[in-house]
Amino acid sequence: MGYVDEVRNCTSLEKLFELWKNKAPEVRSYVIKGKQHEVNINHSRNRFIPDGIVDFAVWDDDAHKKILYVLKEAYTDDSDGFNLASWLSGAPDIQIWNRIARWTNGLQHTTAKEIFKYDHDPSEEVYKECFSQIAVLNLKKSGGNSESVYEEIASYAEADREEIIKEFELIDADIIVCGYTFGILMDKVFKVDYKKNSNNWAYYMDLCGRERLVIDYYHPANHYPDLANYYAVTNIYQQALIEKAGK
Repeated sequence: MGYVDEVRNCTSLEKLFELWKNKAPEVRSYVIKGKQHEVNINHSRNRFIPDGIVDFAVWDDDAHKKILYVLKEAYTDDSDGFNLASWLSGAPDIQIWNRIARWTNGLQHTTAKEIFKYDHDPSEEVYKECFSQIAVLNLKKSGGNSESVYEEIASYAEADREEIIKEFELIDADIIVCGYTFGILMDKVFKVDYKKNSNNWAYYMDLCGRERLVIDYYHPANHYPDLANYYAVTNIYQQALIEKAGK
């Protein structure tokens, strides 16, 4: 069985990440302002960071919406990398993840009739609950930096297309929130035409065997205020629910 077949036949994230980390290296190129750049994609030697479902027990209980955040990259100074999903289970008190927790709380409780009110300072218990209800998929799994290069992320996504699709399938989310990754996910990974499907940054799409709601939004590290971000994400979601109910 070849590598691609092994990936396609994976039945667990753990096995997928093991294959992914040990994938044969390859060189990709991209162009910025007429200048060509090369990137050596070598996951086993460049701080591979697995992600995925934070809490499998909560994810599988069907009591909550399954929310996946598709982000660009994670980074660490640890030469061995780290497991992002395991780390998130500790509900880290970091601005970007606090923001994601608030978005999650809003998405879980917003309906077509009412947007859940912004909570500036959720309790520790609520934060932990929110982290337990999410999954995260970074398009660039190794060699992460604090400042992302969009074209480089796209090169990684194209090179790891099979693995990303399999991770997406295994996570099997209901709602996907893209943090400035929507174009790459659609163009380089799923290769679908999305440009005429919505004018509200929300798309109901058939991906990996069933319909899912995909929200196209800014990266959670953007510089807009927390309150504005929260109501933007939850309003986009509410409008998608209203549109769906009207069909």
